[in-house]
Order: sequence, then C-alpha cells, then structure tokens
Amino acid sequence: MDLSLTNNFHEKIELDKVITHDNKVYYPLGGASYLFNDNFISYLLNNIKKENLIISIGAQPNSSPHLGTIITFMTAFSLASKIKNFSKQINVEILFEIVDSAPSEILKIKDIVYQINLRNNSISSSILKKYIELLNFLEKISGITYKIRNQEEFNKQKEILELVKLFIKNRDSLNRVFGSSDKFVIRVSCPQCGLTDKKGVNNKYFNNSIECLCPTHGKFKINIKKQSRLLEYNTPLRNLIRALLYHKKNKDTSIEYEILRVTGSDYAGYYQEQALYRTASLLGNVYAHELPIIVYSPLILDWSGAKLSKSLSIKQNAYGYLPSYLVDYDYLKESFDKKGLDIIYEEVSSWIDNPHKLFRHYSVYYFMNLFKKKEEYLQLNSESKSD
Repeated sequence: MDLSLTNNFHEKIELDKVITHDNKVYYPLGGASYLFNDNFISYLLNNIKKENLIISIGAQPNSSPHLGTIITFMTAFSLASKIKNFSKQINVEILFEIVDSAPSEILKIKDIVYQINLRNNSISSSILKKYIELLNFLEKISGITYKIRNQEEFNKQKEILELVKLFIKNRDSLNRVFGSSDKFVIRVSCPQCGLTDKKGVNNKYFNNSIECLCPTHGKFKINIKKQSRLLEYNTPLRNLIRALLYHKKNKDTSIEYEILRVTGSDYAGYYQEQALYRTASLLGNVYAHELPIIVYSPLILDWSGAKLSKSLSIKQNAYGYLPSYLVDYDYLKESFDKKGLDIIYEEVSSWIDNPHKLFRHYSVYYFMNLFKKKEEYLQLNSESKSD
C-alpha cells in the first residue's frame, strides 16, 4: 500500500475546512411536506374542536436559548398567528411550560447518579429572564399572548394524581417492554438538601405514596395525593404524562380550551411512536388519533448532520467553529441587536406559509448565509438612503 497516498488524503481532509455547495436550496416533497403542502392550516383547523386553543411549548432554563430553542418558540407563535388570521372564531394563546425539575448539577455518590434541580439553583432565575425577554418579543411581533407555568403548577392539576397512579400501577409492564427500569422515571427531591435520585434506583412505589432515599438524610416519603407538587419526571415520562393530560383536557367538553403542542423534531419519528403512541395505548388504552396534535419545528443541524445541541455546547464546549450568535441568545442580540430576532422570525413565518419549508431540517450554514444576505441587503438599503 502506498502510504504517501494515505497521508495526502488525511492532509487534504485536514486542510479542507470549507464545505462547498451550489448556494441553492432544494425542497424535495415527501412525507408531511407532500401531504400538507397545500392545506396545513386548514388541516389543523379541521381537527380543532373548541374555540379556545392553547399551544404548549417547553424548555429547560439551564442556559441562554440557542438557535434551535428560538426556532421552536418562533414556530409556535407564528403558527398561532396564522391560525388566528385564518379563523377569527378561534382564540389562540401560548403556554410556556418551564421544566424547572431538569438537572442543573449532576453528582455520583456510591455509584448512584443524583441531580440538583434547576428550581434549587439561583442561576436558573437569571436565565429565565432571557426566555421571558424572548417571549415578550414574540408576543409583540405576532400579536399572540402567552402565559407561563412551572412544574409545581403543572402537578397541581386534578388529573395528575390519576395519571401518576396509572403509571405506578403499570410501570413493571412498561419496563418489560423497554427492557429497562430507568426509561420512565418519577423523581422526588430530598426536602432537606434537594438531592434527587436521577434514575429512581432506590425508589419504592405504593398505592398513594413514593418512598425515596437521600444519601445524606436517609429515607423520606411523599403522599402523591397531598404532595403532587413535589413530583418530577424524566423526559420520556414527562412527554407521556403531558400527552395523556392534554388528551383528557381536550376530550372534556366542560373545559373551554384544547391544547396543541409544538416541539423540536428530535422528538418526532421512532421516539414518539414508541415512547408516546405505543406507550399511551399500553398504559391508558388511548388511541393515537385521540392524543393532542404535535407540530414539530425543524432541527438545526451542524456540519455532520447532527442537531445543534444545547447540552453539548454547555458541557463539552462544542461548536467553537461556529459564530457565537448561533449558540447563544446573548451573542445574537450583541451581534445584530433586535434585527437578529426579526430576521429569524421572518424566516420561520415563511415556513408556516409554505409548509414544504416547515417539514425539513436546516443546517447552521443555511442560517449563516441567511444572516449574511440580510446584512448585505440592509447595508445596501442604508447606502441608497444616504445617497
């Protein structure tokens, strides 16, 4: 084998840092982009039965919003605006579900993983202000109002007790289906120090209570009927409980509103088929068509085709090769002032108007190019006005 050829090959890869393309954007029709290309909003309206619609979005306020989160929020507000304009009979509002039970710190004690939650971390409140600033911008530009709900308020709803007891009753069956006991987990923080058994390893479940073990303060028990506000769920279980709860709300004719969800496309496809639709049918005898509609926002992909990840950005200092405005809301404001959000919202809004643009993903380079073009356009406009 000629090693010089191999060395030249690796040298070429190392030197070739630029991704070449023809600067053309293609929209091949297929799947949802084919099915809903002409009738997306009318399809949604045909499946909305009540005059008041709430569009639910969620996020973990553990870092400044990055481009993927911003786009999911903008998809929700733009969709709400289009629905409202299409049908004057429907009132639309956004509900931001704060996942403040997500981890802010991970610890390992005697081979068991524990977490400190965002609600027990003062940093999350300063980060939450950035989300509220983003929401205020979206409310103003779209004309759609929003409200905020945290995990404690979510758990106080009367239907939660029934759903949690249903899960506890059937958790062994779910564990057998997924071949593991840590895929769907209820957590409770120690009332004294806030430590939480992340995978519920030492949890014991009873009909109306859950017993947990803190490595420092020992066993503690909560009554799920009287203390439901203390319950926490890992991501798959939270997704499942939300869906089953919203299903109940949507079916209840005494409740004036129904709920539609908007989330990122990383929760679409096989994940949702198995973790939600299959599980809901096993757990609650619920048919897939009865569950609330979920609209998925496009993923923002890195150079390799993987989604832009907030956790990788935080934990591993990833994306050093990208402009900071793509991974951090603060840098977006610093780089473009409010024009940055205007540019993204205008783009996302065009996806709702043209669904073949919505049902696909976009690379970071697409947005880098978008910002470059907008900057050049604004500069030309400015120069022509000064002339």
